[in-house]
Amino acid sequence: MAEILPTGLNAAQQAAVVAGDGPQLILAGAGSGKTRTIVHRIGHLIADRGVAPHRILAVTFTNKSAAELKSRLSSLIGDGGGGVTSGTFHSISLRLLRRYAEAVGYPRSFQVIDSDDQKALIKRLLKQANIATDRLHPSYLLSWIEKCKHLGQTPQQAPADDWNGIKLHEFYSSYQQQLRDHERMDFSDLILNVVILMREHPSIAEALQHRFDHVLVDEYQDTNPVQHEWLMLLCAGHHNLTVVGDDDQSIYGWRGADIRHILDFEHIWSGAEQHRLEENYRSTASILALANMVIRKNEDRYDKSLRATQGVGEIPQWKVCNDEYDEARQISAQLRKWHDMGYEWQEMAILYRSNRQSLPLEQVLRETALPYRIIGGVGFFERLEIKDALAYWALLNRCGDGLQLMRICNRPKRGIGLKGQEQLAAQLAASGLRAPEWLDLLANEQAEGAAKKLVPLAKLIVSLREKISSLPDRGLMELLRSSAYLDGLQAMGELEAGGRTDNIQTLQRYIELTMEQNLTPVEFMDRAALLQSGEEEGKSRDNENSVTLMSLHRAKGLEFDCVVLPGVEDGLLPHQRSLDDGEVGIAEERRLLYVGITRARHQLKLTHARVRRLFGETHHPTPSRFLKDIPAHILQQDMPVKSVAVAQSSENGMGVGSSVMHPSFGEGMIIDFEGAGDAIRVSVQFRKVGIKRLMLKYAALVLL
Repeated sequence: MAEILPTGLNAAQQAAVVAGDGPQLILAGAGSGKTRTIVHRIGHLIADRGVAPHRILAVTFTNKSAAELKSRLSSLIGDGGGGVTSGTFHSISLRLLRRYAEAVGYPRSFQVIDSDDQKALIKRLLKQANIATDRLHPSYLLSWIEKCKHLGQTPQQAPADDWNGIKLHEFYSSYQQQLRDHERMDFSDLILNVVILMREHPSIAEALQHRFDHVLVDEYQDTNPVQHEWLMLLCAGHHNLTVVGDDDQSIYGWRGADIRHILDFEHIWSGAEQHRLEENYRSTASILALANMVIRKNEDRYDKSLRATQGVGEIPQWKVCNDEYDEARQISAQLRKWHDMGYEWQEMAILYRSNRQSLPLEQVLRETALPYRIIGGVGFFERLEIKDALAYWALLNRCGDGLQLMRICNRPKRGIGLKGQEQLAAQLAASGLRAPEWLDLLANEQAEGAAKKLVPLAKLIVSLREKISSLPDRGLMELLRSSAYLDGLQAMGELEAGGRTDNIQTLQRYIELTMEQNLTPVEFMDRAALLQSGEEEGKSRDNENSVTLMSLHRAKGLEFDCVVLPGVEDGLLPHQRSLDDGEVGIAEERRLLYVGITRARHQLKLTHARVRRLFGETHHPTPSRFLKDIPAHILQQDMPVKSVAVAQSSENGMGVGSSVMHPSFGEGMIIDFEGAGDAIRVSVQFRKVGIKRLMLKYAALVLL
């Protein structure tokens, strides 16, 4: 026992390791050593209980987790893990189907289709049905089919959902038939087909149930319904199921994970034992105090609290910033301060709720020459909708080229196929004109062949050019709206379209801010090109010492010495969509903040912007409801120093939030004061011209 249970295991971990047969629930809080516990339980089953290694199955969610588990098993018991079967749900299902595929109508030699071929197959089905992608986008159809599979639904069991009058379940049937014809399965099929094997073939189900004596599952709170059924069927004979997870870290409800699986575990599995790992080996006591206070406000959860094994550490800070660019500058300054304290860049992370938050961060980090890398996604200017929007804008502002025209000529659909695009490129080259000037010709009806289909767009662009100088975004949003580009995004479904529209409106605000600096459209495009190229000073390669930028969802399972959580405010965290979903959505957002907090080992900073631009409008978000009533000794508040200016400005009735009128700029709202006496400067968000900083004494503002 001693060599399997070293003194490094605490009492709760040891109790979980040596637990008997039957269902076991190990509630493992953040940083509590769950992987160590599950590895030692496997070692105990082999060394002390006599279970043959090949009769133990360990299931994880990612290849990285599976590799770490195998490595630790090898270190503990040697022999490359001693023959324990381990892997992800998908990889284990694939191994099982290599033996039993014929029972579900596939040859054992079937192949797994990749995402590009999936999309091509869906596009072909839509084209055969004469359905345009702006009516039903391939991505939306694929996500709907995947959702059905996550729920364990075959085409016959799928709901009779319609989208723009199209019966989606009929496409699900056609898609599955095409996969069979090509002897292919997609990744979701791997799990669903194993479930179908056990549902419909009792002899195979019995064989699989007798294949393993013990099944252990990591990150159990992330299981979706079909994975849950997979485990239920596989363990139906012996009930020797050990699951490790944390209901407080269940953050993937939007992709099918069901928190009820872990919350109801003891009701689903009669006689289940529960073990709680609450000693945290990652974060300081001050960080854990904030994490515990945030998460305890969720009502539907197991009552547990993380206990620190580290020192007290510094109290987490909450910084209130003026706007998203001030927020980015404050974050940059904090990162540099931490670096001066001795922390490495690679041990710092900025974890945001929405990808659109990365734009001001990328810009400021580049300007301040801080090394950074973006994980789990492309940079802001590399996103499809941003490239499209910039192509439209560049052509409108006479700095676009032929490649940008080819990019958007059929977005949204204008009936210009590949041959039509080749014809357009040839006509543009023959004209000897730049793309914007060629559009001028088309607007005058001087068009032949495929170019005739561009005439309405050309006329729209020419008409908008007459007024772009008076528009803060130089016509971006009006062009995208009038050209039906924004409408075309809606075919991607509410969630996908919402995220892409958010990004475009973030771009709109960035253009407005840049134009206020008196840059020309050409200079703006140069800036965008530098940010997009990956060659700018501020952006480093993955293997270099750099600050990590990523979404909170992608950060789960990671840890850093220093963490910044920007945008901790209602509308972002919790996200507006979750607020619309009610308490279930809000509870998951609170868990997301908890995950973000518990990524930090030593230093933690949360930020909130008093002004944030979104959807082409100025918002004044309130601090996140998750921070309400948290005392200063748990979360130290760092407010901007404005008391002198605000007190003096109040003499004429003006303050932050006051509506004012300016003789040149029109109506606006005061968002900031700085300075004192005659040197007071006021920042005003004007409806037509954006933010202006003015000397209050000479601004001639009239209170409305």
